[in-house]
Amino acid sequence: MTEDSFASAEPAWVHDASAQGTAGSVVQLSSVRLRRNIEGFPFPGKCSKSELYDSAAIALGSIGKSAAWDECDFRLVDNLDDFSKHLLLEMNTITPGFMNGGAGRFLLRDANGRMTCMINEEDHISISVTNSGLDLEAVFETIGNMERSIDIKMARDVVLGYLTANPAYVGTGMTATVILHLPALETSDEFPKTIEAFRRDWSSLEMGRFRVFGDEPCGSFYAVSNKITLSVTPGEIMDTVYMGAQALVSRELSAKNKMRNARQEDMTDRFWRAWGLLRHAKKLSFAEAADAFSLVKLGADIGILPGIDDREWRRMIVGSQKYHLSRACPVILEQSEEQYARAALFRQFIENLSSSVN
Repeated sequence: MTEDSFASAEPAWVHDASAQGTAGSVVQLSSVRLRRNIEGFPFPGKCSKSELYDSAAIALGSIGKSAAWDECDFRLVDNLDDFSKHLLLEMNTITPGFMNGGAGRFLLRDANGRMTCMINEEDHISISVTNSGLDLEAVFETIGNMERSIDIKMARDVVLGYLTANPAYVGTGMTATVILHLPALETSDEFPKTIEAFRRDWSSLEMGRFRVFGDEPCGSFYAVSNKITLSVTPGEIMDTVYMGAQALVSRELSAKNKMRNARQEDMTDRFWRAWGLLRHAKKLSFAEAADAFSLVKLGADIGILPGIDDREWRRMIVGSQKYHLSRACPVILEQSEEQYARAALFRQFIENLSSSVN
């Protein structure tokens, strides 16, 4: 099994300890993505091979002159082995379409797993910066410095703003996203009303299940991001996403407090059943594991189950995906083998957790 060291860096939002604590158990990460296109070139989907390589050379040439990008390494996507590309996909570092490679497609990444840049994905330059916790201000400052250091004239309309391949991003070309873990809200009777009220009060925001971990939503993860990029400023986007996410954090913490005070037998039973599944199951799909582990983390947060460190929780979620599980194996695991390996991983984790409190 080959693995490019380029794909080995753990994402900053997984290993960063700064978001530990009450709110840190709710907010998993904050991310900002900027899309830019080089003036004088068609969008990547309309470029010839020579135009794709020319636009990549211009982008990489300018980036290479900037000290803001000194900590970044880069690869031609076609030169990455298939296993490494799947690892990057599971970490949400690249998109499925970008993983397929093609002419002039390059990926830049820093050693801390905080910053990535896709060259010639949907747009010529797509920069993303991610931090753990609700830290949009620091993320925005970093990505702004990196963008300003690129000395290239970008495609821009006087009225509309930055031009992007997908019309939905015309204007700022920016998406700000916060990923939340909302198990207490999701299991409460008030959740449908909460969703309805959020969408009414925050109509400029998108809220939905987070699907990056596998093909189906699982594990009580939700994404909050801006729907509007036109006729708004980046600062307005940041403020709105921050306040919308903060509103949900407050509701989740309130729901946890109610559970902590009520100590309902039915919920306590659900927590221990989830614990038992992870402690004894011989086979687990990712969806089963994520759903059960979500309940176990909730039970730990409200003091019914043994405590779980937030970083270890995030590492288990990322590390229990197919290609991460396969890292210790000579070949990529088949589906049945994958489920056995995942169950063994969680059995060991729960056993260690039990031992640490006894």
